Amino acid sequence: MSGLVKYGTVLVTGCGGDIGISIGRILRMSNVCEKLIGCDMLDNHPGAVFFDVCEKVPRADTDKYFEKLAGIAKKHAVDLIILVTEPELKVFHEKGYDRWWNDYPIVMANPQSLSIGLDKLATANFLKQHNLPAPWTVKVSSGPPPVLPCMIKDRFGAGSRSVSLVTGLKVAEELAQTRPDAIWQEYLYPEDEEYTCGLFRSETGEIRHITFRRKLQGGLTGNGELVENNEIATLLQQIALFLELTGSINVQLRCMPNGPFVFEINPRFSSTVMFRHLLGFQDLLWSLCESAKVSLPEYKKPTVGTRIYRCAQEVILPEPCFATK
Repeated sequence: MSGLVKYGTVLVTGCGGDIGISIGRILRMSNVCEKLIGCDMLDNHPGAVFFDVCEKVPRADTDKYFEKLAGIAKKHAVDLIILVTEPELKVFHEKGYDRWWNDYPIVMANPQSLSIGLDKLATANFLKQHNLPAPWTVKVSSGPPPVLPCMIKDRFGAGSRSVSLVTGLKVAEELAQTRPDAIWQEYLYPEDEEYTCGLFRSETGEIRHITFRRKLQGGLTGNGELVENNEIATLLQQIALFLELTGSINVQLRCMPNGPFVFEINPRFSSTVMFRHLLGFQDLLWSLCESAKVSLPEYKKPTVGTRIYRCAQEVILPEPCFATK
């Protein structure tokens, strides 16, 4: 794969988070760039271990963000930018940047996938519009949840910290006062039937997908098993086609007694990007090939039943090295 595409300098945003670090590790081990630059809004993280240089940027929703990012890209003569975090994807999408910004190619999913995936209510409405199985989803501001128990979650943003199970009407009424911009969503069961799916579609229309039955650990996939499920495969194919997907996204679902129900579409690389890469589902490198207009290598599906586990890794920085290497 490394011989198919080669960049000089690649900039990865969100380089201090788990996904950014995984992307940095993949780029390093795949030898697809000569220099690896990271940026993050924090300056206390282990990214400096995995990137040649780490720079600090303001929050993506501030006025100075694009000015600072442009300065970093110019300073390091960047050839490609990989957007990692949802806040950054959101501001790029809102400003109409699609695969290009200031003459820099950007790795990101297509605009429709971003419009739908960045908004959980829009995701539910999209699935309903196309008669795809999804939990009922309504605004908290529209009134009490139609059925209890249910879930409450932020309409925008990623992560499980804002997601909780609501079992009583009194609690629901209190939450309605403190989180009016959130959504109520149907509780999907059983909890041990949760799946995370990598979904990639090339510009020529080829669809590739991979599915793990997983258990969460600290909001991330802690461990899982590679599975093949015809209902899930068909559902992923339909989602890719209806989104007119180009690029890589992540689909999360639970298998109910009456089949798989999608509860989230993340229009970005996911926390399983390294697991997938090691198993041959190399959607990050495929995205780089697409950006460079290079034909994709053949995909050989990994063995069903393969287990994955997330382990801790100790990192020691002997001295401050943020933006100094």
